[in-house]
Amino acid sequence: MSKASQDLEKAIANAAKVGSCLPQDIPEWMQKMGILAEDVITESTKVGNNSPNNKTDVLIKFQKSKPLKISAKLSNAGYFGNWYGHERFISEFGRKVFDKLTEKTSGWANDWANKPNASLFVGVSISFGKRTGDTLIPFLDVFDNFDDLRKIFCGVGDNDTTANCLYVSDKHPDSTEEIIDKLVPLDLETIKELSKDIKVIFRPINPLTESSNRGKNVYTKFQPDQPLNQLTDITTLKDLIKLGKFVKVFPNKLNHNHILDTLEADYKIHIERKKYSKRISKSRWQFYSENET
Repeated sequence: MSKASQDLEKAIANAAKVGSCLPQDIPEWMQKMGILAEDVITESTKVGNNSPNNKTDVLIKFQKSKPLKISAKLSNAGYFGNWYGHERFISEFGRKVFDKLTEKTSGWANDWANKPNASLFVGVSISFGKRTGDTLIPFLDVFDNFDDLRKIFCGVGDNDTTANCLYVSDKHPDSTEEIIDKLVPLDLETIKELSKDIKVIFRPINPLTESSNRGKNVYTKFQPDQPLNQLTDITTLKDLIKLGKFVKVFPNKLNHNHILDTLEADYKIHIERKKYSKRISKSRWQFYSENET
């Protein structure tokens, strides 16, 4: 998370001062949500990204009302759901949708691999958000309805980590009134409007230039046609795709490093990797053998 995003969340939490009251006039949607005018704020906390499943950035609690669970975004925020892993994806959307997504991702990867501007990659991770260009497909190409989109904006369940309203602005609020002025409910109408800009974003990771992102789960993998006769260095995507194609994966936490390990151990294809920073243990990645789950 960027410093600007963290600063925005802190500003919202600080503006909703504990002991202060809500205004006498609050929006109708807040009233329908179970929030009472002039109720007293008992807690205002920056929750942030302490869990990948957390959609609430700022939690405001009251004496009598239900809480405001705010998802805070800068005006230029591009991502609403970042780096979805297999376990989280299956738990929120189900295996059927996973299988559809890995099929779509594999088809996209095989097309992308032949683009002149594509860089070397062996797998593709995914996110959800705003995007232009070619590294995307429309949300509803994979998902069936807006209920799935609601999960990306709000989260799953009804606990404090599940957001119920959205704050989008670069301006830091100075009071509770300014917070309320910028809030919109995360209801079906808002989500439908937001859906016009939300895409499934494909993120092919170049092992030559990226390190930490190689640990993200993939939704397609490069599969060689057969092992080579001797260990061979591959440095370009053009040379790689001569040896095979991208195929569907199982939801077993496969990541880019696992694919690179398997390519070298089983197919004698060696692709150099950018080294991790010293803060990350060299023994973090072990050889991976894929099994269907």
